[in-house]
Amino acid sequence: RDYELFYGDDAADAWSPTLFGHDEVLRDASRARAMHETLMREGAVLVDGVPPQDADAKEATVLSAFVDAALGSLQKDPTRTEANWKIVKKPTSASVSYDPVKWLYAHTDASIPPHGVPGLLLTMHYVRGTGVNTLTDGFAVANDLSPEHFELLATYGYDAERDFAASRVDSPQAHAKGLVVARKHPILATAPEDRTKLVRVQYNEVFRTPPTVPFDVFPQWFDALHTFAAMIHDPKYSRSVELKAGQILVMNNWRVLHGRAGGKASADRVLVGGTITREAFYSTAKQLHLAGL
Repeated sequence: RDYELFYGDDAADAWSPTLFGHDEVLRDASRARAMHETLMREGAVLVDGVPPQDADAKEATVLSAFVDAALGSLQKDPTRTEANWKIVKKPTSASVSYDPVKWLYAHTDASIPPHGVPGLLLTMHYVRGTGVNTLTDGFAVANDLSPEHFELLATYGYDAERDFAASRVDSPQAHAKGLVVARKHPILATAPEDRTKLVRVQYNEVFRTPPTVPFDVFPQWFDALHTFAAMIHDPKYSRSVELKAGQILVMNNWRVLHGRAGGKASADRVLVGGTITREAFYSTAKQLHLAGL
């Protein structure tokens, strides 16, 4: 394999994302290529020295400019004008995503995509304030699952449904109503030519609906699901990362699950972010590679 597994806070050699400077990545193609290689090898990188962004603006102009130049482009969400999402603290929120006092469990973004497959990359820009996010290497967890549990989670579909407007009712952005997507997919997506080769982890518990797994395998499948859910939150695998204004966290959304440590964010915390498709990222990476030849 061409990637390095990382482990959590309880690991003897707890991993932290490699740091890259915002301006150096935009100025030097070799540093952008190094960021790409590190991102795909380690699972996530942290970009520091990001210029200020208007915290009241809905459009993530600073993040978009960086992504356009160095990573591809933000994937357009069909329910809102902006490509990016925005999260501002709302204590009375119905969704745990908008109340940083509460703990947010580990998940992958766009686990129910409005079209196609989830974006390969997820970006998260701390516009204002501070916080502690959690990162879990889904490939490390899958690697430590029993062969039986791995096979069950890679074979049987995970039933889920998302109402794209209702799930964002606490957002400061406007979302068009009407888009509801139901789907069924394995949590562990494997390569067609090799069922033991993991390609993508796709999981968000909040959208899970009653499973339609065959009755005769349901007890074993649910045991596998329970084991997986416990492992991704275990300090052996879950890594806490402190973040602050002026930083962008970029992660492989097909591999790394992210969450939030409850009660550790500042009251003024403002985040913007979005996903990047595999095609957009690969195209940009190829162009930067050719520029360096």
